[in-house]
Amino acid sequence: MSSEKRSPQRNFGIASLFTMITLVFLLAGCDAQLVRDSLSGPDDEPVTIRYVSGLLSSSPDESAPEEAAIERFNEHMPGITIDREPQQHGLSHYLSESPPPDVVMWYEGHELRHVAQQNQLSDLTHIWAENDFGEAYGRQFREVGRFDGTYRFVPIGFSWTGIYYNKEVFEQYGLVPPATWEEFENICDTLLVNGETPLSLAGQDPFASFFWFSYLNARLNGPSFHRSLIEGEVSYTDERLALVWETWINLFRLGYFIENPGQTNSIGSMNALIRGDATSPLTQKKAVMTLAPHFLAGGLSREHASELDFFQFPQMNPDVSMGEISIVFGYVIPTEAVNQPAAGEFVGYMGSAEAQRLLMGRISEDPSNAGYVPMHRDVEQSLLSVAAGKGREMVRGADEVLPSLPFALPASMVVSFTIVIEWMFRDLESVGNEIDVFEIQSILEESRQQAFQQGEYRQ
Repeated sequence: MSSEKRSPQRNFGIASLFTMITLVFLLAGCDAQLVRDSLSGPDDEPVTIRYVSGLLSSSPDESAPEEAAIERFNEHMPGITIDREPQQHGLSHYLSESPPPDVVMWYEGHELRHVAQQNQLSDLTHIWAENDFGEAYGRQFREVGRFDGTYRFVPIGFSWTGIYYNKEVFEQYGLVPPATWEEFENICDTLLVNGETPLSLAGQDPFASFFWFSYLNARLNGPSFHRSLIEGEVSYTDERLALVWETWINLFRLGYFIENPGQTNSIGSMNALIRGDATSPLTQKKAVMTLAPHFLAGGLSREHASELDFFQFPQMNPDVSMGEISIVFGYVIPTEAVNQPAAGEFVGYMGSAEAQRLLMGRISEDPSNAGYVPMHRDVEQSLLSVAAGKGREMVRGADEVLPSLPFALPASMVVSFTIVIEWMFRDLESVGNEIDVFEIQSILEESRQQAFQQGEYRQ
């Protein structure tokens, strides 16, 4: 059994953020019988490990299955008790505690890389090797959480992002999901000719609007270039990035987006695609498609979600490989954790297929049919929702998986991106305004240089 510490106050941190955006976590791993055969705990006295969970702060549909997995772990390892508490702070906060938690659920991104480079996270390479995670997770994820040759993070699951569209409207005009950018533009032009607005955009939500920059850059310049950019290795004044901004701005000039996107939030952007809501006040702006992470679709009712499907962001440059933007979740063990052997046993088990199946038995019943994707290949496709199964194929088929900008960049750079995009949206509201792309690039480059000066990027 596990005891739980609950707090009525939710400070800003990863748990609060995930609750806000209705994200879910997952666990993955190896075959259940292999887990039973290989689990062997410390021979010392019984121990209690402190575990900071992002699921405990979320809905019962997410928290209860994790509790079931922990109880199964206790059956295998009765000498280890899990003291589970909700995630309320950033990773750096937990690492500064004395002593820190034994296990923290976190995500791939800048903060993970930053603290790993400061040797604040334990080497988990042996857990990867003992559980054959390198093979089980697949080539796209073998380098996730690997810093300076060692693994400091055990990824356990991932999200997906797609261009959601109204199926009935597509059928009405004889449209099919595009594979190339030319096909996508033809769809937008067809919709415009028929009096439809092709795209909605949650301009009030930087988390959602950032996906446009990420995908345009990854598709035009390649995923490896995009990763180098977000890791601080490329100047934002690079001429290849001017093409990204110009392409995005041109989509607005062509009339592809709803008017005044800076006044639309995430809920409004998704509801813009729904046609079965005639009595709703959210029917003022209608569109046919929107680029969104899957958890935004998860906020829709079953009825409204059934109107939508999604497709992969189209190929733009056939000379570069295809990458996907995904939020990858997993575990870390702080270097100063008191109970490292027991923590390692716990993380190894919670990366198992047995633990993952316990979770998926409940999450797959998500009425929005959104769900999430397990990292481990051995989790049966039948346990996933239809949308999650499609998301898994899309991300696993990518040449590279990249983190979302709000997680990938230093906090100061996220602020700068937010400022320039909000400024761009405001200027786009006036037809005659010219957007100064060079100024956008200069502001972001200045922010990158400041991030180096503040030690947020390693020289």
